[in-house]
Amino acid sequence: MQLQFSESRTMPSPNEKKVIELDFATFELHREYVISTIHEGVAFDYPHLEKMTQIFHEHYPDTPFISIANRKYDYTINPTCLMRSDLFSNLLGIGVVCYTESAMQTASFEKNFYKGTLELFSSMDDCKAWAQHLLEVHKSKNAGL
Repeated sequence: MQLQFSESRTMPSPNEKKVIELDFATFELHREYVISTIHEGVAFDYPHLEKMTQIFHEHYPDTPFISIANRKYDYTINPTCLMRSDLFSNLLGIGVVCYTESAMQTASFEKNFYKGTLELFSSMDDCKAWAQHLLEVHKSKNAGL
């Protein structure tokens, strides 16, 4: 499936976002991070990962970014999908925002499968602050390169 976007490889200004609605999730693309909200009851697996990969490569081709999973609904993830951290070379980390104890426990289990940076949060504000910190650390390490 080829996704079509009205703007090619252009990111919103710092205070804007671009929203992409797919059958399994909603993606809010910001300049340096994306917030994904997977829909209720989805069994997230490799076909979904391929679509997500396409969005990330289209919108963050040369830009380091953070993925924020807004775990607002109940869904399942094939944990082996998390083992494919090699798909997104520009992905600095994943923040998972959980609103219930069961979502936190599920995300904590899934964290065991991801080899990169993955942190759990109980609020979107805390997750965004962490994402900003991670981006600043990355920029300072790569300054002058």
